[in-house]
Parts: sequence; structure tokens; C-alpha cells
Amino acid sequence: MQTDVHPTSATTPTPRRFSFDTAAIWALIVASGLSAVAFIPSQTVPFIYTKISILAIGGLVALVFFILARLRRGNVIVPPMPLLGALWIVPVAYALSALFSGANFMTAFFGTDLESDTLGFVVLMAAIATLTALAFRRGPHYRAFFKWGAILLGLVVVAQVGFVIVGKIAPSVVTPTVNLVGTFGDLGMMIGLGITLSLLALRFLTITGKARIALYVGSALGLAILALVNSQLVWGMVALVALGLFIETIMKKRPQQDDTDFDGVSVVSGERDMDVAEGDGYAIAAPLVTLLIALFFLIGGSTIGNALVTAFNANVIDVRPSWQSTFDVGSHTYATSPIFGSGPGTFGAQWLKFRDRSLNDTIFWNVDFTSGIGYIPTAFVTTGVAGVLAWLAFLGLFLFFGIRALLFRTPSDTFMRYVSLASFTGALYVFVLSVLTVPGPVVLMTGFLMLGIFVSSLRYGRERREYGVIFARSPRIGFVIVFGLTLLLLASVVAAYVVVERYLGDLSYAKATVAYAKSDLPGATTAVNRSILFAPSERAYQLAAAIGIARMREIVANTTLTPADAQQQFQAALTGGIQAGTTATRLWPKNYQNWVMLGNVYETVVPLNIDGAYDNAKAAFTQAETLSPTNPTLPFILAQLEISKSKGPEAEAELVKAITLKHDYTQAIFLLSQLQAQEGKAKEALQAAEAAAYFAPNDPTVLFQVGILRSANGNTDGAIDALARAVQVNPQYANAHFFLGVMYATKGQLDKALTELNTVAAYSADNAKAVAADIATLQAGKNPFPPSRLGALGIPQTPVTDPTPAGAAKTTAPVQGTPAR
Repeated sequence: MQTDVHPTSATTPTPRRFSFDTAAIWALIVASGLSAVAFIPSQTVPFIYTKISILAIGGLVALVFFILARLRRGNVIVPPMPLLGALWIVPVAYALSALFSGANFMTAFFGTDLESDTLGFVVLMAAIATLTALAFRRGPHYRAFFKWGAILLGLVVVAQVGFVIVGKIAPSVVTPTVNLVGTFGDLGMMIGLGITLSLLALRFLTITGKARIALYVGSALGLAILALVNSQLVWGMVALVALGLFIETIMKKRPQQDDTDFDGVSVVSGERDMDVAEGDGYAIAAPLVTLLIALFFLIGGSTIGNALVTAFNANVIDVRPSWQSTFDVGSHTYATSPIFGSGPGTFGAQWLKFRDRSLNDTIFWNVDFTSGIGYIPTAFVTTGVAGVLAWLAFLGLFLFFGIRALLFRTPSDTFMRYVSLASFTGALYVFVLSVLTVPGPVVLMTGFLMLGIFVSSLRYGRERREYGVIFARSPRIGFVIVFGLTLLLLASVVAAYVVVERYLGDLSYAKATVAYAKSDLPGATTAVNRSILFAPSERAYQLAAAIGIARMREIVANTTLTPADAQQQFQAALTGGIQAGTTATRLWPKNYQNWVMLGNVYETVVPLNIDGAYDNAKAAFTQAETLSPTNPTLPFILAQLEISKSKGPEAEAELVKAITLKHDYTQAIFLLSQLQAQEGKAKEALQAAEAAAYFAPNDPTVLFQVGILRSANGNTDGAIDALARAVQVNPQYANAHFFLGVMYATKGQLDKALTELNTVAAYSADNAKAVAADIATLQAGKNPFPPSRLGALGIPQTPVTDPTPAGAAKTTAPVQGTPAR
């Protein structure tokens, strides 16, 4: 049976006894609060995913309580339906994209850590908003929500003040940008929302005593923290709200009874709104002061704001693709998959595939962006036209019903009027941010909670209507509803199990990364295997492959193993690494890093001439290059592979490709110069080395190479300049000192040559022994380096080495010292 239900007054007290309805409400409040402030300072505990997991578990617990309440009471009561149904338009579009875009469904649903653009996260947000709209029905429910929300936000602000003070006094202990919410930008968004709701509360609620003082103090501290965040977007939105409230307050201000300004004047309008009494200066002062502060930092954000940020060491770089770059990626994606896009959570793969090559000439050339300019524009790319229509329909319905409710169906109760206005403003605030930037999970969660509160508050409109079904009175309807609720209850239990399982897998993965960084290979292996057991993921298999590579190198360096044991363990590590890398590529074949890791496994054994190792490594690296065609590191990796097989022309072609993609790619230019020097192309090698030195003028390894090649081309003075600069940058660079001495001796400056060789001898006993004869010759006034000996010392040819590892003393000179890097 369906009936119209007229809600009781918002001030009607709720009986103080346990009920599943009350338990559901408190489960939502506690879960959202803990999710917002959860902070465990440990490398082995994932920060953001812990928050998401707390929210998911809390939401599922609340759902279980809500279902039990419905089964016990035999009814379902809902607020006005249109906007409640609109909550699920976007999740439906995400589900269609996940099913028909060609993306892996599990990856589209979970991503790596249930990122905000995944189907799972969007479903979670819609479920939280829906459950909030259904569970919150009484005034005390809303009061508890806003009361505890204000307390938690105050805790966040006070904690941040503490972080800033400690960070200023002892920056080695904690940085000022550490916070309880997420990124520093997320903190600013949350504080901006808190200030907005505080202004609304001061305007529309009667707040007195300590609560009013706490609100003012909290707002003042929030403005101070917001100044450190220095976000022009947040300042702009706070300024708009303050301006609107200031104008609204002025327009409704009650005139004085004894105003003499109008003596003898015919008044055109005599309307007198009683909302704001004369003398209530606080109602005007709060938005006015906030507006002035916001305008001050909007105007002076690049000067005063930046100076303040620098003074407190709160500098944070927020880098995202531009609108143009986001649209470019979207247009390429729509060319192949216009209806359903590339699939939820796949913007990163699309970015790598279609990004502009010119980005390689910026400092962000090696940043793999996972989102576009904003959260909703990113969804436009990943979910296609279906996602675009879904978001536009949802936002359009939200604005239509919201504006209509606030203008024509405003609740008559003062507090419920605030609830309706504050929740609508809070949700709108977050959705505007979602268009213009990428809010973190906590900010998005808050926005959807506000949306749920707003939908719930619609039942208190002027018509004061909600709808209910008493299924206990109708066997047929009751059977369908009870059956559906029971299935939903069982699904909640299964979902809770999956959330806990994936969280345990994430914990194990974090432990594995920490152990791997400490070279604890047994501990890393145990932890990563546990992570794969709980929740198989591409990144866990990537790490397992990396552990396999490290294990193979460890076995090769171990001289205590018998040949049989070494061979057996090496084969096991190789097999495990190949299997892990192959599994990673199978779980998500569009991630180029999976193919790079698989190629690395095969490349490790290429020097051992194992059949198929070179071909498989090249095939994996080539596939990675297909997925990320503008990435200059991939042809560089292929060049190193070709060099390991003594394929000079192929390596040179790959290096030229890498340099074409990134003109200032110093490592590729340097390796090209070494390759050309080995091939006897001294002039070409020098040109490449000098190009590398142009882009890296303080790299002692590059300067050393330039010096050697200048000498090979007969430019001894130029060689001395480069080598002298190398030892100036790194005074302990033994090889540079040695060859600088050789150049001085060649020029006849034997005293300077003797100084350099004495420096080399001072580094170690082995060095002293190696250069003793040369020092004796110099002391006798003779040159120990005739032209016939220069070739033996590596001039004009120098061996091809990998410039990326530490160490530059790879010449035929028998000297030792601190490596160049």
C-alpha cells in the first residue's frame, strides 16, 4: 500500500531508545567523520584508501541497519522521488561504459585503490547519498549531522594549526602541508566549505553564547589556513557566497523607526522585511569581513599570498592537464569510442597515448597524469557521450529541483530552511569544484553527503510531503520488497567482505614496497604474495617481478652458493619474475609500465645469452612504446637493449628517436656520444656530448666525456676547460683529475699535471701505487704520456657504458675515487 506521509515537525523529539533507524544514522555520521580525519602516520598504511575503506564499511553497516529497520517496521518511507532517482543516472552511465568500452571490468570497477573515477567509487557515492536521503528524517538527525560535522572540521583546523606551528619550528619533524584530509588542496576545499556553511549558519540560525564564539574562532582560523593554501578557486567561491549573503542581508535589513533621512520624502517602497533587525551588526559583519579577506587574497595571491606560503614552507605544486590537453585527449578517445569512452579509470592510459609531444620540453615531461583538468571533464573522456549526458542530466535536475525548492518551496521551519539551503549550497560547491579541479575522495564524499541531506530535506518543503509503502499489509507487494531487501542485505555482507579483503591486500602491498626499498627481499616476497592472495592486482605482480630481478642479481653476486644451488635458485627467480610480469600485462594490458617490467625481467638475462630473452624483451618494450608513443624513455631503454647485443646502428636509431621526442634528453645524448665514440665517429660524438653539456652544465660525467672527446679531436685546451669544470663540480672525481693531469702534461704544464696526479694518489693506496711511476716521471721533468700511450688510456675511444647508474670511473685509467654521481 502506498500512502502520502506528512513529516512531523523538525523539532519533534526522537524517543531515546535503540532503533535500527537511529543506528543507521549514527553509522553514517561516524563512518563519514572517521573517514574524513583518519590519519595513521605509517608507510605501511595507505592514507587515502584507508579513508575510502572506512567510508565503504561504515556505509555498508548503515545499509544493514536500515534494511533491518525496514524489515522490522514493515514500511519504506522516501522523500520526493525525482531527485532521489537522479542520483543513479551517473552510476548507470559508468556501468554501461565499464561493460561496453572494452576496458577490463574489474579494473574499471576497482581501479588500483578505488580511485574517484572508477565505477566502484561512483556507486559508493550514490549509495551514500541515497542512504542519507532515506535515513535522515527528523530534526535531531540533521542537528547531529551538522553538530558533529562542525566539531570534526574544527578538529581538522586546530590540528592543521598545530602542524603549521611545528612545521615552522621543526621542519624536520613534520611539514606544514601535512593534514588529516588528503592533499593540501583538499584541505583548502574543505575549509572553504566550512567557512561557507558557517556564514550561512550565522545568517539564518540564532546562535548564541559559546557556540557563536566557537564559530567565529573556527572561521578565523580557517581563513588563516586558507591563506596558506592560497587557492584562487576556493577564495573565489568563498567570496561569491560572502558577497551573496552580504547583499541579501543589506536588502532585508530593517530600517530605523526614527530615521530622519526621509523627513518630507515620499517613500516609493514601504516593504519591511523582519528577517534582520537593526543593530544586528554581526549578520552584516561576518560576510563583509570574509568578502574583504577573500578579495585581498584574490588580488594579492601571486604576491602577498605566495610570500606567506613561502614564509611557512607551505609550497605545494598543483599540476594538471590544461583544458586544451583534456579536450585533445577526449577528441582522440571519441574518434575510436564515442559512446562509452575508454572506460572508467582509464584517463591515464589515454593521456599517455595521445598527449602532446611538446610536453617533453617541460619539467613535467615524465609525469603520468591520471586525470584531466577536472573530475567531471575526466569522466567525459572515460565514459563517453553516455557519461556526458548522464552528468548533464543529473546536474540539470539537481539545479532545477534545488532552485525550485529554495525559491518556491522553502521549509517554513527556520532550522530546516538552513538545512535545505546549507546542504544545497554545500553540494553545489563541491560540484563546481568537480568541474574546475579534481577534489579528493573526502571532498567528494562530503559533497554527496550534502546532496543526500538536501534530498532528504525536500520532505519539509511547503507541501511537506513524503511517500511511503506499508508492505506488511500487502502480501504480494510485501513478498517482492522483503525478497529484494533480503538480497540487498546479503549483497551488503558480500561487499563488506570484498572491501576488507582488498584493504588487507593493500596493506600487504604497502609492507612489500617498504621491505623492497630496504632490500629485504624475503620480507618483500612474503608480503607481496600475501597481497596477491587477498586481492590480485597488476601493481602487486609488477612488484613481484621487480623482486625477481633483484633476487637474480643477488644470486649472481653471491659467491657462497654452489653452482648447482645458484642455477636452481636463479631459474626459480627468473621463472617467477616472468610469470609475475606476464600476469600483470594480462590483468591490464593498456598499462605500459606492466610491459616495461616484463621487458626488464627478460633484459636482465640477455647478457647470459638465454634463448628468447632478447626477442621477448624487445617485444615487451615495443608494446610499451605503442601504448606510450611520446615517452622518450622507452626508445632509450630499447637503445640500451640493442647495445647489450652489440647492435650499434639499431641503438643509434633508438637514441635519435628518444632525442627527437625530448630535445634536452641528456642521458640519451650522452649515451649517443659514447656510442659514436666507440664507432670511431669522434666529431659526431663530440657534438652529441657538447649538446648534453649544454642541457646539463653541472653534470661531471658529461663534462668528463666532453673533455675526453675534445682531446680526441685535437682540442687540448677545450679538454682542459671541460675536465677542470668536472673536478670543480665534483672535487673527488678521481678519473677527471687523472685525465686533467694527462692534458696538462700534453700541454707541457708539468707542474699542474703533477698536482692533479698527487690528488689522485691521495684518494687511496691503490691509486698511489697505480700513478707512482707517472709521478716520478713528472718529478724528473718529463712527460709520462706520449701520444702512443693516449690510446691505451681511452683516448680517443671510450667504452660505452650505461650513464644512469652511479659511477663514472669506467675508463682504462687505473684510478679510484668517489663516483661522479
